[in-house]
Amino acid sequence: MKGILHSRLAAVPALLCLVAAGISGCAINPVTGRSELAIVSFTEEEEVALGAQAYAPAVQQQGGFYRDRELEEYVQSVGMRVARVSHRPKLDYKYRILNSSIPNAFAVPGGFVVVNRGLLVTFENEAELAAVLAHETTHVTAKHSLAGYQRAIAGNVLLSGVSIATGGSAGVQALSGITADLILNGYSRDQEREADMIGLDYMVKAGYSPEGMVQMQEYFFTKLEGGKDPMWAEGLFRTHPFSKERLENTREKIAKEYPDTLKNPRYVLNEEPFRQKTARLRQVQKAYEVSDQGDKLLSGKKYDEALAKYREAERMEPGQAPFHSSIGQVYLIQKNYPAAEGEFRKAIDLDGEYFEPRLLLGALRYQQKEYKTAIPELERSMELLPTKQAAAMLSKSYEATGDAAKAKKYAEMAK
Repeated sequence: MKGILHSRLAAVPALLCLVAAGISGCAINPVTGRSELAIVSFTEEEEVALGAQAYAPAVQQQGGFYRDRELEEYVQSVGMRVARVSHRPKLDYKYRILNSSIPNAFAVPGGFVVVNRGLLVTFENEAELAAVLAHETTHVTAKHSLAGYQRAIAGNVLLSGVSIATGGSAGVQALSGITADLILNGYSRDQEREADMIGLDYMVKAGYSPEGMVQMQEYFFTKLEGGKDPMWAEGLFRTHPFSKERLENTREKIAKEYPDTLKNPRYVLNEEPFRQKTARLRQVQKAYEVSDQGDKLLSGKKYDEALAKYREAERMEPGQAPFHSSIGQVYLIQKNYPAAEGEFRKAIDLDGEYFEPRLLLGALRYQQKEYKTAIPELERSMELLPTKQAAAMLSKSYEATGDAAKAKKYAEMAK
């Protein structure tokens, strides 16, 4: 019932506007010109706050940030080149790299845009990167995620008769729980087509050759048609439905609206600058491919073999926090506590904003019944990414140290 209703909500916004008129009504989207549900109105500040609440946990759940200051600055500069010519140039956009081998990208309200390491290494030039960032920027400017909120709220109203009255930061807080589902479930096919078309306009206005989007989509289509790489099904194709139709639409739009940009030196692909800026990433990626093999072995409980892979990856690239965290995790499973702690400390020294080694170090202390020293590590992990596992250990740690109030607080969070 829910799936049927959701599809109907997406398909008939005009009808929903009539149904919801007694609650709030509709608004014209300034980017698309369409009339859309506006059961709850968001100020720009509320939109940014909503995105910020979702952004950090989503990043932590998927591997944290990839740490390379020069590359991070480069991706931010390409994103801002696109953002400055968008419909909402004054948003405080943040373009970052997610440390995940899964090829994907996502955006949340307020200007937070992420491209995964596993997608970035597939590009051949800067225009392809600009195409993805322009596509994701369109999801922000056209408020596609916020449209998902409105549909979710409308579903609740129509299904259960729940009245919704929110305002200010309280309204933002009440709705923040929906964001994770929107990131995981992605956008509708219509929103994806829209992001392609408007994103194409953005990248051309920014001075990039639209051929970059064609090249990118052609590569996506080979992955879709082949269907041999499960990471694409797990990543991009799950959250961003792709089809040959989208590729053909892009070609048609270029032929119709931007024929003068083809082979025009004013509209760049920037192949060489991109290769130079991503050369280090491509080298590091080889070590992550070895670490990914370790992950598969670890999930199969082949601990010694997994440890060997993680060690190999760490020897190839010793400055990567996730490798040390993974090595420590194996040692923790094997109850080699001194070795595990050493690896977690190395991971934290390399990236103090990565939740996993904090959680695992706290778990190590907890297993040793060193509750007082477990607490700060577990609490820091909860600040970065709240988890039921950390909450449960904190509850029992506080109970063991005699703090009944905090034990009760974390017990509630662990439910």
